[in-house]
Amino acid sequence: MIKDRRIYALPLDCFKVFNSALADESDRGRLIAAAAWIEKFLEVKLRKEFSKGNAKARGALFSENGPFSSFSAKLNAAFCAGWIDADVYHDATVIRKLRNEFAHTEDPVSLNDHKARALLETLRVPHRQFYDWGKLRAAATPDGVTLYTGDKPADAKEDLYIPGAFTFGLAIPLVVAVLVANLGVFFTTDEEGCLAYVRLPKHMENGQQAIAGDADNSRA
Repeated sequence: MIKDRRIYALPLDCFKVFNSALADESDRGRLIAAAAWIEKFLEVKLRKEFSKGNAKARGALFSENGPFSSFSAKLNAAFCAGWIDADVYHDATVIRKLRNEFAHTEDPVSLNDHKARALLETLRVPHRQFYDWGKLRAAATPDGVTLYTGDKPADAKEDLYIPGAFTFGLAIPLVVAVLVANLGVFFTTDEEGCLAYVRLPKHMENGQQAIAGDADNSRA
């Protein structure tokens, strides 16, 4: 099983792609987009690992009733195969659950809702980068704003709101970075700033988005 708990770096342009794509979306759209990225990388890894047989057999794996048809199935397979660590599995599961809740309701939804914010604070991968992830609070003081954990500072006047959308924006690139590193999936960004997935075996590239450049230009 994977034991490496480090944070992995993505090139700056990849972070820009993530953040730019999320910035123009509603909260519902942000969750759907983030979940789609994660599911795509999982599918790429599965397609690379299950690349033998023939097109019909491979296609059946990802068909409507196939074993890898759903996000949860792909995620469970990757975790049980030892491709992703427990923190990534936990965080991807949180994102999948939030995506399902947001996508399957006609009611207004927001990342700033208490339930969504509480779930985002449980994410584990960002804790590797931000020691106080999920515990950070903000309060107004006579001199401005204080960020703190634990007991509120004595000179704090009132708690300030930290938006769930802000937390989500910090978390997603980090979760995706570690997921990509765990899976060993290479990708780059094209001239228009879109993610250009993937390296698949040559005989499987039909119907898949082509990679931009060769292996030396790919980034993980």
